[in-house]
Amino acid sequence: MLKIERENNRFVVSFFEINRLNTTISRIIEKQLVQLLNENGAELLLDLKGIKFVDTSGFNTLHKLHEVANKYNSRLFLTNVSLEVKELFRLLEIENTFTIIEFPDKIPETIR
Repeated sequence: MLKIERENNRFVVSFFEINRLNTTISRIIEKQLVQLLNENGAELLLDLKGIKFVDTSGFNTLHKLHEVANKYNSRLFLTNVSLEVKELFRLLEIENTFTIIEFPDKIPETIR
């Protein structure tokens, strides 16, 4: 379900065999990902490749991760955000809430 790779203070999290960030998935992943962001100065790159739909629970989880990152001086980045999910962000007027990285292998040094 979740693959977590760590490189120093950066965590790269990706999903496998999941195409919806819904209530069931959100409950499972929230605690794990919040713990990663509890480290002061941590970076979490959440790879949403394959995710085509996010429900209210999924958005609440993303919002919670964003809040925890801010609280602990950590950073949350989203990557591989599908057009469908970007449209949901736009409809909910939260498209500017998250930092979306289009090319995760080319994160500028200023963001690192």
